Amino acid sequence: MATLLPIQAIRYNPDKINGPLASVVAPPYDVISLEDQDNLHKKSPHNVIRLILNRQYDGDGPGDNRYTRAAKTLHDWLDEQILLEDERPAYFVYEQTFEISAGTGSRTRKLVRRGVLGALRLEPFGQGCVFPHEETFSAPKADRLSLVRECRANLSAVFGLIPDGDGSMVALLERAVAKARPGAEVLEESGVLNRLWALDNAAFGASLAGLLAQRKVFIADGHHRYETACAYRDERRKGDSNPGLKRERAYDSVLMMCVPMNDPGLNILPTHRVVQAGPAFTSAQLLQKSAELFEREPADERRLVALSEEESGALKFGVVFAGGEKAVLTAKPGVETAMARLAEGKSPAWRGLDVAVLHELILKGMLGIGTNGAAHNGTGHKQGILYTKDSGEVFSLVDKSGTYNLGFILRPTRIDQVQAVAEKGDKMPHKSTYFYPKLLSGLVMRRL
Repeated sequence: MATLLPIQAIRYNPDKINGPLASVVAPPYDVISLEDQDNLHKKSPHNVIRLILNRQYDGDGPGDNRYTRAAKTLHDWLDEQILLEDERPAYFVYEQTFEISAGTGSRTRKLVRRGVLGALRLEPFGQGCVFPHEETFSAPKADRLSLVRECRANLSAVFGLIPDGDGSMVALLERAVAKARPGAEVLEESGVLNRLWALDNAAFGASLAGLLAQRKVFIADGHHRYETACAYRDERRKGDSNPGLKRERAYDSVLMMCVPMNDPGLNILPTHRVVQAGPAFTSAQLLQKSAELFEREPADERRLVALSEEESGALKFGVVFAGGEKAVLTAKPGVETAMARLAEGKSPAWRGLDVAVLHELILKGMLGIGTNGAAHNGTGHKQGILYTKDSGEVFSLVDKSGTYNLGFILRPTRIDQVQAVAEKGDKMPHKSTYFYPKLLSGLVMRRL
């Protein structure tokens, strides 16, 4: 069963930060570029970037490095009451109001996503009710483990999804904030409005516990942080002076934002690919190789932008060639057979993903390009592939950069696909989902 506990939160003291709350919060560490990192450091001397992604210097060593400096900063801010620890445990309803594009032109849709923050009791993936959907990598886990060892705190929340077929969790969260004023508000430069309510009443906790008792948790964002929390718990248990004591320790759980899967504001953006296919590559080459498995439909930029917002229909993706040629490739029946042969150990749900077909049949099979790994920020590249959520960047880079000669426009992965793949124990190809908007770091933290 999923167990979400109230937390004794660490939060910014508005009387001490000399500016709005927006000046001290930040996106999750893994979507922060070096330029973003520098801008966040300049934004405020108390920005949470100094905790979640402190600067690295050439002279760093075991006693003085980005992790030890983050820990010292955390302790100093607590001592100086820049950060305050709540006296009573509470849950936090976290709401984000935002707009997304809706088709071509300037049309937008306004959405509201709502979840609850607490401490989720840790379970190893595949041995309980917590399921991942994406692969993790050793370097980010080592980085996050070094940070949590020094700081002994959860500085950013993992983003989890809760099945909610009857809508009872959506209704509970809506009722909880319907007539209450938020305790914190942050309007981001992107236009996303973040609001937070603290709830310490027993009735809400009992209702939430009842809802979660028989439900699963699917990790949306924060796979590395979740696995790091499990590793850190195991380390702390080994060093526990009284391991026989049965009481709950803070390190037995991780800060988690739980969002109902049928929340009307739950939004997944596609992550597109821009490729270095080699100087000898030609569009005719790929189109000839792909003709056996894919129907080709000539397309323009407008058609590919529309495709990037489609959520149903036959398996397909857009392709952009240097020189301006564009097309939509739609799977023929032979794709299913080819995927079953190449990915025999994967479930039909995994083999039916647009991104899995692209990686297995096109990138690996026809172009010989590996697809694991990415740079530290949200738009990064490795092994000839750059990942971006911006379709305009695909058109621009392929047409003008001279470095990339091929791009792929993808449709968003659906939430039912995330659940189906995770329940089968499979993990999606790297950067298959981009949950938008990202949760802000700095609104709520907790000691371990």
